[in-house]
Amino acid sequence: MDIVGPELSEPANTISSFKLSGLLETAIRASNAQYDDPDILDRLRVKMMPHESGDRGWDVFSLEYDARVPLDTVFTESVMTRYLRIFNFLWKLRRVEHALTGAWKTMKPNCITSNSFTRLQHAVKMQLVSTLRRCQVLWVEINHFISNLQYYIMFEVLEVSWSNFLAEMELAKDLDDLLAAHEKYLHSIVEKSLLGELSQSLYKSLFVIFDLILRFRSRADRLYEGIHELQARITESSISSRDQNKSRSQKQLSEKSAEQGSWIADGRKALTQRAGEFLRNMEQDLDAIAKEYSSLQEGFISQLPVQQHVDLKFLFFRLDFNEFYRRLCPSM
Repeated sequence: MDIVGPELSEPANTISSFKLSGLLETAIRASNAQYDDPDILDRLRVKMMPHESGDRGWDVFSLEYDARVPLDTVFTESVMTRYLRIFNFLWKLRRVEHALTGAWKTMKPNCITSNSFTRLQHAVKMQLVSTLRRCQVLWVEINHFISNLQYYIMFEVLEVSWSNFLAEMELAKDLDDLLAAHEKYLHSIVEKSLLGELSQSLYKSLFVIFDLILRFRSRADRLYEGIHELQARITESSISSRDQNKSRSQKQLSEKSAEQGSWIADGRKALTQRAGEFLRNMEQDLDAIAKEYSSLQEGFISQLPVQQHVDLKFLFFRLDFNEFYRRLCPSM
């Protein structure tokens, strides 16, 4: 993710599949996949899905496996299509998890508590604390959802389905038994992962939540970039103020001092006003995202108990282990 992330963030129509293939090889060499059979690695290909205007590389990137004779007896075209659907779902889930991790890395080195902010007005400092708290609490809520969803997919879906498939494959007496076991394996993953026909409403709701989480990551990055910029300007203003005090006896300031950044030139009052306005706007954006996220999440969770597939109830139990959402919506 770290290797291909910057490239996939570009518009889809500007991305070269050849460059992505090179990045894929780099990623393989940097992971345990490098120890897999070379023949397996040579069959792995980058595939760019059809894209529309506004799509990013994340939206169209995929991987495909070149299944040749005799493997194409098992991995038929229809089977590979289902594998592609599963991969795309897992890829988008991994992308969201990676975005949350990136947001946490931005938030964790909390040098924002620096003494430089003691120079701000008390109201602005309180606004700063309130905005940071709003961002961090929202991150925790989202991370709880994604972590439990990812755990469910990895251990309740993929791990269990693979274990059952291995057991049935050992008992297979002929090719027909093997094909039946493999079909059952794929069907299990598709149904449990919300990719089945009966789970389309859940699937669509989940992808709306994914898009909202990516919006949150963007706002969180903007918030912390703005705060670090504010911190730098406060420090710069303080240094400038000390320099001006030392040269107060001079009749004119140097031309360099006159051309300092706008926040410094406008003075401490303008700096404080701009800081307060920025923080208020960011908190309003985060509140709007939090409200939309709560509505989407509650709608998603409320649909889980009525799903026909029994394994989806495990996901419901993990997400609502303390019955918090059940108290919010007694009809669950």
